[in-house]
Amino acid sequence: MLIEKASFMKGKWIWLLLVVLVAGGAAGYLTRDRESPPLAQYRSVARHVLSTHTKHQPPENRITACSSADCKAVAAVLQPEAKEKKEAAEKEEIYAMFSADAHGNLVLNEKTRLNIEKLCALNTPDELAEKMQKLSKVLPDSAQRQVANLLDYFVNYTRNVKISYPPDEQPATLEEVIERFKGMHDLRLAYFGADVASAFYAEEEKQSLQLLYLMAIEKDEELSLDQKVERAQQHLQTHPELAAAYDPDRK
Repeated sequence: MLIEKASFMKGKWIWLLLVVLVAGGAAGYLTRDRESPPLAQYRSVARHVLSTHTKHQPPENRITACSSADCKAVAAVLQPEAKEKKEAAEKEEIYAMFSADAHGNLVLNEKTRLNIEKLCALNTPDELAEKMQKLSKVLPDSAQRQVANLLDYFVNYTRNVKISYPPDEQPATLEEVIERFKGMHDLRLAYFGADVASAFYAEEEKQSLQLLYLMAIEKDEELSLDQKVERAQQHLQTHPELAAAYDPDRK
C-alpha cells in the first residue's frame, strides 16, 4: 500500500512538473514574440513604404506624374549636338543640371530631385523663369516641360509639408517620428505619383527605415530621440551588415 501511494505521489509530481515546464515554455514563447509598440508600428509603416517603391524606372523614363498630354506620350526629339551641350555646361550650372533620354523624356533619379530642390530654394520666380528659358538650349521641349511641371509639384508638396508638419513642432516620441515619416511618404505619392516618388526618394527612405528600425529595437529606454539617432548611426557605421535590417519581411 505504501509502495503504491509513493508511486502515485511520484507520478503526480512528475505530471505537475511537466505542466509547469510547458506553461513556462509557452509564456517564454509569447514574451519572445511580443513586440514593443514602436517596433510593431515600424513594421507596419515599413511594409507600406516599401510596397510603393518601384523596382525599375518607368518604361523609357516616361514621367508618370505629369498631367499634360505632352508628358504622357512624347515623340522622340533630336538632342543638341554634344559639343554645344559641353560648351553650354561650362558657362553656367543650369545647363548641366538635367538630362533627357533618347525619347526626349527627363531622366528621373535622386540627382534630378536634388536639382529641383536647389532651383526652388535658391531662385526668385523671375530668376527661375530665366533659368527655365536657358534650359531650352540643352533639353528637348518635352523634358523642359517636365522640369517645369516637377517644379510646380515640388513647390506645392513643400508647402503642404510645412502646413502638415510645422518646422517648429518636432516629434517628441519615436512613434510620432514614424508617423511623420509615413505622412511625408504619402504626401510624396500624392504629389509625384508612385514612379516619380520612388525615383526621387526611395534610397533616402530606405536609409531612414534603417535608422528607424535600429531606434525601435533600442533597449535603453533612458535615451533621448537624438541619442537614439546617434547610436543607430554609429551601429550602421560599425556594422554595415545592419543596412538590410530595415526590411520587415527579410528572410
